[in-house]
Amino acid sequence: MIGFFLIRFFLGRLGEARYGVWVLVGSLFRYRGMLSLGLNGAINRQIPVCLAKGDEQGIAKVVSTSLFFYSALGLVLAALSVLLYAKIGDWFAIEPEQIEAAGRLVLIVGLTFAISSPLQLTTAVLSGLQRYGVISIATLVVLVVRTVLLIVLLLRGYGLLTMGLVFGMSEIVTRLVQHIFIRRLLPRVSLSRQNIDPVLLKEMLFYGTNTFLYSMGGLIVCKAGDLIAGIFLDTSAVSRFSVASAGVLLLSQLLQAFTAAIKPAVSDLDTREEHATVKEIAFLTQKYSLLVLVPAGAFLIVMGREFLRIWVGQKFSDPTVIDSLATVLAILTAGHCLMLAQHSNFLVLIGRGEHGVFGTLAAVTAILCVGGSIVAVRALGWGLEGIAWSNLVPMAVVSGLIVPIYFNRRMKISTRESLACVWWPALRGSLPAVAMMVAWKTLSPPASWLGLLGVILASGMLTCLCGWLFSVQPAERRRLLAVLQRGPTEPLPGNDV
Repeated sequence: MIGFFLIRFFLGRLGEARYGVWVLVGSLFRYRGMLSLGLNGAINRQIPVCLAKGDEQGIAKVVSTSLFFYSALGLVLAALSVLLYAKIGDWFAIEPEQIEAAGRLVLIVGLTFAISSPLQLTTAVLSGLQRYGVISIATLVVLVVRTVLLIVLLLRGYGLLTMGLVFGMSEIVTRLVQHIFIRRLLPRVSLSRQNIDPVLLKEMLFYGTNTFLYSMGGLIVCKAGDLIAGIFLDTSAVSRFSVASAGVLLLSQLLQAFTAAIKPAVSDLDTREEHATVKEIAFLTQKYSLLVLVPAGAFLIVMGREFLRIWVGQKFSDPTVIDSLATVLAILTAGHCLMLAQHSNFLVLIGRGEHGVFGTLAAVTAILCVGGSIVAVRALGWGLEGIAWSNLVPMAVVSGLIVPIYFNRRMKISTRESLACVWWPALRGSLPAVAMMVAWKTLSPPASWLGLLGVILASGMLTCLCGWLFSVQPAERRRLLAVLQRGPTEPLPGNDV
């Protein structure tokens, strides 16, 4: 959310063109995760499996082997950063006066990320240990300090290069802090060359390949629009697409954080052969995900124009830009919500090690989105709306039809059971809020932050009320109340664990 609200500040301080350079370089380095070939996903599964077996030596091998792999990747990332520094003006449609700054920004961000690369495994290890509080503390503290620094420095006249240095250094600090926590949580786990296991690395990369395909497919779908705009249009178009997609990306990050605990928990339960609990987790997490997605997605579609006009309307000299961006936002929201509705199902299967087809389908979706976007922009001249439509159609076919059928077959769930346990309860809890938003838009469209906040709060409260009454079963209510009474860190009695 901090990053989301900073967009308006960055756009105002930097302008469309320079902010477009920032988004473009940031999008490029988001793809550095492709170099890891999904190893973090394998770490995230191996750690809870070793814990369930009480295998400390296995944990030591996982950590030492991963550290060796990521150290090698740091050297590769440094070399690629130097290459991109030399070629960025040739590969992207950057204004001539911005090319030098863009190249230096690439070098600063790339080299700092390369330095932090050996410790890239820290978040996956902590997640595998199911220590999400530790991850949150380390991330939030560094994030707050970084945000304050950025605001102060930009207000004092510093620019892109300073922003890049602050972001890169914050990555290094976050990884170091997480590493310190891991050493305290695993004091008997030693890092040594003797624990580097080539066979284990091969197995982890084999497992991680499908995770890699899914993660990279999702990343490409989210960020390819920025790169395509940067290649075929200009940096101002990059800025505009970034603004239009910011709300969707915030929703995606919110849902991914909401469901982060599923995979290691399923890995643990599957190792103990508690298959009925895994199936229950699949039903509950998708239902709760839909209770978030449906009203949030409806807000971005129904109130998108009002939201953009209040948020960044004054930052664009052309008033017609907001109308165009609202259309792009609505199209992107529809497609991404279909894909996000299946995210919890992917995490369940990846926890069981049965996610191969998900990775392939995500890769196919990404290829179709990128190919369609290039045709729409380059050949048809449809601009940013063409990129949005090129994302929606593949996501609707793959995530709306193919993925649900595959998941239900793997989990031995009938269509009727899925509708009765997931979709119907979720829609009963969320559709009243959607109806309220449509009526609010028709009768009194919000024209200020206070009006938007009123819509959000009213929709959230109505969703919580209707969800509690119409979506949550009595057993779930008892479980949720028990968590609230005892606190999330205390165990629940009996089977409620």
